[in-house]
Amino acid sequence: MTNFEWTSEVPLAAETTYLWHAQPGALTRLSPHWAQEIVEESYPPIAPGSVAQVKTSVPGSYGLVRRPFSSVHSEGPSRFSFVDELKKGPLSQWKHTHEFSSVAGGTKIDDHIEFSMGPAGFDSIDRTLIHNLEATFEARHTRMLMDIEFLERMNAPLLTQKKGKRILIAGSSGLVGRQVAALFSSAGHFVRLLVRRTPKFEYESHWNPELGIINPRDLAWADAVVHLGGRSIATRFTKKAKEEIRSSRIDSTTLLAETMRTLPEAKRPEVFVCASAVGIYGSHAEVPVDETAPAGDGFLAELCQEWEAAAARVEELGIRRVSIRSGIALTSLSGFLKLQTPLYLAGAGGRLGSGEQGLAWVSLDDLARSYVHAVLTNYVRGPVNAVAPDMVSQQEFAETLAAHLHRPARVPTPGFVTELVLGADGAKELALADQKVRPERLEETGYQFAHPTLTDCLEEELGSGA
Repeated sequence: MTNFEWTSEVPLAAETTYLWHAQPGALTRLSPHWAQEIVEESYPPIAPGSVAQVKTSVPGSYGLVRRPFSSVHSEGPSRFSFVDELKKGPLSQWKHTHEFSSVAGGTKIDDHIEFSMGPAGFDSIDRTLIHNLEATFEARHTRMLMDIEFLERMNAPLLTQKKGKRILIAGSSGLVGRQVAALFSSAGHFVRLLVRRTPKFEYESHWNPELGIINPRDLAWADAVVHLGGRSIATRFTKKAKEEIRSSRIDSTTLLAETMRTLPEAKRPEVFVCASAVGIYGSHAEVPVDETAPAGDGFLAELCQEWEAAAARVEELGIRRVSIRSGIALTSLSGFLKLQTPLYLAGAGGRLGSGEQGLAWVSLDDLARSYVHAVLTNYVRGPVNAVAPDMVSQQEFAETLAAHLHRPARVPTPGFVTELVLGADGAKELALADQKVRPERLEETGYQFAHPTLTDCLEEELGSGA
């Protein structure tokens, strides 16, 4: 049996720190993306007998290779403590005790882990795992401090003891939706999720946009409605795919907006925040654009215009509307960065196309935070560009990613290769798009980026490989 100890401090009272860990979404927010992916949090969180399911990364893989790992919770040795113990996973034993105690200026968090890889003779593997745990807990500490700072700026109910808002979220099973839901619930707000499957938990409600099924009482319950649903656009733009992409967004948004219309005025939500994309500006930009720029040409530009118009119907009802025009979310959990990283690690990475195209990117954390900022900041309305202030070209992205991974960036991907994968239209509007976008509205309304530069983002999302 090998022992691992880690101690850190945070500027919150011990009871508050313990309660934060006991909130739905805390595990999602605490977990470095390169270290583990949350499949399903335990519910109720950290309650004895509850089970958390994750995919933990193999050390040295930058989060590209993950193994299933589940743990069951039990009571800890003191008032503010809890334990999670291996239920199923790649280790033979794992017991993690979390304890929170008061110190001057905040809380001391003591993490004690007892683990075993298997029979004797695995010393080198144990040392590797300890090194990985050190990197993981350092990153966990950084993430928690980052979230505490954000919660303070957003006057989180967990910190102020004031009543939280009621947040109804559609599209919560997606990459961004999970983080948005976790940010709200870990802050102490009341979150209800619209799901298409049969609800499993008390905080879930069924809906089916294709069939026009939704319970108006869910919308009447909500102070704010957040909609992030929609079929992935990372595909060949065939006629069928375009129609599915369009209908998944327009039909669901229309259903939400029209259901709000049927409610008595006093029962309507205060704000509707709906997803959109920087694709509204088209696939070619001569100069950087902000939210005042006109829409461009192409399928995505037309789609986003129609999408935002469907969301804007709620303004006739006196409901504040925000459309989050997101850039490419960079994360090791999915999407562009996850697809590119293996190529670079193999020495086959490089720019896409000419490399001169602007890449409108944003970290997953900043994209999720932009939704929370939009809901809780009363004077945010209309279109909001959720992109990082650090504008880069495809060439600059390639060089920065290669430097982070200590690999060359010498193998450019010609345009015809992306056309083979995405088709001519998909390649033009996605992989080879030239998008230079500024986050003017976010900065004007006081938003502070967690990862303002590409280097910051890559360090967060990929770590050092551990």
